[in-house]
Amino acid sequence: MLQYLLCNSALFIISYRISATCGLLAPVPIVWVAHQGKNMERNYRHRIIRLSSGVSVAALAVILFVAAQFGASTSPSVQALAPAAVPVVSFLSNSSTFNENVGSATVIVTLDVTSTSQVTVEYISIDGTATAGQDYQFASGVLTFTPGIKQQNFSVTIVNDTTAEARETINLVLRNPVNAVLSPDKSTSVLEIQDNDPTATPTATATSGAPPVYVDVYEPNNALSSAYAYSANAANLCSATLWPIGDEDYFKFWGRAGSSYRIFTSNLVAGIDTSMTVYNTTGAVMASNDDFEAGSRRSELEITASADGYYYARIVNQDPTDPANKTYCFGAAEFTKPTPTATNTPEPPTGDDCEYNSTFATACLIGVGETKSLNFVPSYGSQQDTDIFKLWMKPGIEYTCETLSLSSVNDTNIILYDANTNPFNPPIGNDDKAPGDLGSKVSYFSTYTGWLYVMVGPVSPPPVSLAELYTYDLACTALVATSTPTATPTFPPLPPGTGGTGGAAATPTMTPVAFPTFPPTPTPIDLSQFSPQATATPPAVRFQPLATATPVGGGQHSSELRITLYYDNNDNFQAEAHEGIVDVAVALYDNATGQLLQFGHTNDSGLLNFGSIETIGALRVEVPFLSYSQIVVGTSSHILVRVAAQPLPVIVP
Repeated sequence: MLQYLLCNSALFIISYRISATCGLLAPVPIVWVAHQGKNMERNYRHRIIRLSSGVSVAALAVILFVAAQFGASTSPSVQALAPAAVPVVSFLSNSSTFNENVGSATVIVTLDVTSTSQVTVEYISIDGTATAGQDYQFASGVLTFTPGIKQQNFSVTIVNDTTAEARETINLVLRNPVNAVLSPDKSTSVLEIQDNDPTATPTATATSGAPPVYVDVYEPNNALSSAYAYSANAANLCSATLWPIGDEDYFKFWGRAGSSYRIFTSNLVAGIDTSMTVYNTTGAVMASNDDFEAGSRRSELEITASADGYYYARIVNQDPTDPANKTYCFGAAEFTKPTPTATNTPEPPTGDDCEYNSTFATACLIGVGETKSLNFVPSYGSQQDTDIFKLWMKPGIEYTCETLSLSSVNDTNIILYDANTNPFNPPIGNDDKAPGDLGSKVSYFSTYTGWLYVMVGPVSPPPVSLAELYTYDLACTALVATSTPTATPTFPPLPPGTGGTGGAAATPTMTPVAFPTFPPTPTPIDLSQFSPQATATPPAVRFQPLATATPVGGGQHSSELRITLYYDNNDNFQAEAHEGIVDVAVALYDNATGQLLQFGHTNDSGLLNFGSIETIGALRVEVPFLSYSQIVVGTSSHILVRVAAQPLPVIVP
């Protein structure tokens, strides 16, 4: 009986372990063993009852031992669960094309795996060749993927206009995912709009009954290599078009060395404003013209051929309106230049005495106290004249250059460059001296010995034919901070033995500078969201010692102070040329007395140069617009006031 009990108990345990190891939930082996045990129990119940308690305990010990050994040898290992993968969010496709009349385009965004937590991602549309509000409606928002969802979509509304145009594109961008990462190659997608407006089938107009003109018979002639061949003195080429917008027409004619040619456009229909460029036989530019004369939209040039060969003319339209059914004529005529004779005919406009000075290498020399009479007439066939000058400097002197006596049509701009022809940082330049004064004026307190380059140019480049009317004078001056002695009472000589040598010396004092009277305390403006951000680096104030003489007596000294306000758009803590904050009021006070010393506004580069200030103690700079105040101690200071870039909302309200 003991043997039977051991065998059946072991069989029970083995069956159970096999079932557990294999992951089976069906209790077939266990039920079978139990059933067999009950049969044996009925057959041997009287024998089991007769077993002594000692034998029963021994049998139980053996059963437990066998079960333990078998379980230890067959126990399955426990494997660790792998961490869940982070979903990758991406567009279903990098590009898609929709017809202009589709109404709205559906764009699909997917996750590569199903997420167990909520995933969000922002989307936004950016203009490609299509324009928001004109070709489509700006789209932005947030897509939410709830657990178990792998796909979402959004729509972009497409504007169905009636204008025939080329295919246009919209850039779509995914950004700022939460509980997911962006796909490295599918976080952007291009949506292409296919135009559905007919262009090839002309229809009769209501006025003339003639079909509108779109593509002319001279096409394709959009490059030098495909220029339409023409003969000088032949009939003009008419009914030429510049459709669609952006079209270019190239014509070529055979020229003979030494011969002169007049090249022109004529019979321009309203909506055509030609601009012409002529090239020689090698493809180099010879001359250009937009409007031949004031009030005219046609173009005309005269050239002299230097070699036999084809000469080319390129025609473009300056009018931005739809050029459909708008035409012009092109022609070229050979002529002989008359022999020059002494007449009173005025000579063609020529450059000023400093020409050619449009490069740093050919800069015109100007001295302190010198005034030059100049103009903006271009030379060597160029289309715009920019004048560059160089001025020799010594440290510790403030140099000022300004344009004077401007003609009624002129408007100048000045930019300063250092001895290495690099722009200053921050840039130093000026457009208008003051409202209504189109002249320009800049000042620089020199810190080195060497050249200062002064670039002067027109704010609006004049047509070549009118350039001689754009005249101006340039003058440069220097200001040295010197002391002016004042008369003091003369005392009799000191008695012998007292160490005196005579009367007391005169005490030099600085000549006071007159400033306009302003309100003592500017009214602050609460614009805290634009206030400069407190940062550890770079420092807001930089001091640069200058080689200046120490004033004698009274503790009075001369201070040079500049302040630059800039909007740090790229967060690089550097004041760059395009980041200056323009027309901001800045006040300078004596910190001890509270007296207003100077007041001004920042220029186009965000710079305000207070120049030389005579003071005894510290100065205080205030920018009411930014609620900014700074105490300055030293002989020379350049204060940089940084306004940190502010994040824009994802959705425009």
